[in-house]
Amino acid sequence: MKLQRALRIKTFFCTLIPLFLSAFLSVSCKNASKETVVIWTNRSEFVPYSEVFNTQQNKIKVLIVYKANPADSLPAVKDEVPPDIVIGSLLRTERKRKQFRSLSYMFTTGEISESLFYDNLLDSCRKGDTIYQIPVSFNAPAIVFSVDNSDLIKEDYMLSPDQIQAAGALYNQKNKNNLYTKMGFAPQWYPEFLYLMAKMNSGKFAESGNSFSWNNTELNNTVNILRNWTNGANTSAADEKDFAFKYLYTPPYKQVLSKHCLFAFVTSNKLFSLSEEQLEAVDFRWIHKNNKIPVDDSMVTLGLYRRAPNKNNAEQFIKWFFTEKAQKAMLEHVREMNLNTSTFGISGGFSTLKNVNERIFPTYYLALLSNIPVGEYLEAPPVLPLRWESLKERVIIPYLYDAVNSPPGSNIRTIEERIGDWSKQFF
Repeated sequence: MKLQRALRIKTFFCTLIPLFLSAFLSVSCKNASKETVVIWTNRSEFVPYSEVFNTQQNKIKVLIVYKANPADSLPAVKDEVPPDIVIGSLLRTERKRKQFRSLSYMFTTGEISESLFYDNLLDSCRKGDTIYQIPVSFNAPAIVFSVDNSDLIKEDYMLSPDQIQAAGALYNQKNKNNLYTKMGFAPQWYPEFLYLMAKMNSGKFAESGNSFSWNNTELNNTVNILRNWTNGANTSAADEKDFAFKYLYTPPYKQVLSKHCLFAFVTSNKLFSLSEEQLEAVDFRWIHKNNKIPVDDSMVTLGLYRRAPNKNNAEQFIKWFFTEKAQKAMLEHVREMNLNTSTFGISGGFSTLKNVNERIFPTYYLALLSNIPVGEYLEAPPVLPLRWESLKERVIIPYLYDAVNSPPGSNIRTIEERIGDWSKQFF
C-alpha cells in the first residue's frame, strides 16, 4: 500500500496534470467542511506538505488547488471557491497587494518570530511597517566547476564576475590553428547570466504598471562590461558561439567535467537537483557583487487572501508551516516517498528559515556542509510585474544577447521597441 501511494505521488510530480488537478480539487472544495483550508499554488511540493499537516492533526484539512499563476488568478471569480492561502512567485506585485490581508499581527502576537527568518527576505515582503506576505523559499546563483580544477579557484565561498572572468581567461587554450580547445567561461552561453549581470550592475528592474522600469544608464554600462569581457577574454562573440557549438551540448555539470570549459552557471535549485554521485564530481561558489548575492526572482511567498473563508484555520497552517519541526517533517516525508530527486529543499529552494538551512539541509545535501549562503549577503529581488518571466524572456534577455553580439553603435532594437511588440502580443 505504501509503495503504491509513493508511486502515485511520484507520478503526479513527474506528470503534473494541472488542469485535471485543478478541476478535481475545485469540485472537492465545494463539498469541503468549514475546517478545510484551501491553498492556491503552482508549487506541486505542497501536495506532500499538505499530507504531512493533515496526518499530524485531525481538526483541520488542507486542500491544494493548482493555479498556473496564483497571483494573476486573484480575485476569485464568481461561483469559484476562494482560497484561504495563496503561495507562489511574484505575489508581491503592487497590483495584487490589496488582495492580501496583513500578516503583521502573527508576528506582533508572537505566533511567528521574525528572528527565524533572513531579515532581507522578510523585509522585502513589507509595505511600510506592514507584512503582506511571508517568504517561503528562495534560490541563489552559483558557478560550478570540476573538483579536478579546485586548485584553480582560490576563493572558498563566493566568486565575483571579475574573478570568474579572470580565472576563465587563464584557463583558455588554443590549438595550432588558433581555435579554442578550452574556454573558461562566456556570459552569453547562459542567457540568465546576462540578466544576472544586469541585476548586479544596478539595472534596477521594477514593476511599473503592466510593464517595468529600469536604469538605462546602468543597463548600457552592463552591455559594455559584457562586451569587454567577451572581447578581452575570449577574442570575440563569434569565437564564444563557435566554441559552444563544438563542445557545450551537454548539461552544465557535464560541461565542466569534460574539461573544455572551467565554469558553468546554475541556480541552486538546479544544482541540488543533481544526484549525490553527480554532486561529488563538482564544486561550486555563490556569485556575488560587493558581497551581495542576488536572490533569484522566483522567490516563493505565502499570503493570506483578504476574503479567506477560513481565516482562523489558515492561520494555524501558516503558524505550523513556518517551524523547523514542520519543515523537517516535510523533507522526511518527501524522502520517504522517493520524491527528493524531483525538487530541491523546501518548495524548490532554500528555506527562508535560517535554522532549517543550517541544521537540516546539510543532512540531505552534503555539499552544503561547507557553503550555505550567508544571510547578511542575500539581496532580495525587487517588486516585479505579474508577467515578469515573459518580459524577461522575451524583452530583456534578447536585448542583452543582441547587444553583446553586436559592436558598439549597432542599430539593434531598443528595449522600448521590444516592450511595444510584447504588449501587442500579450495584451
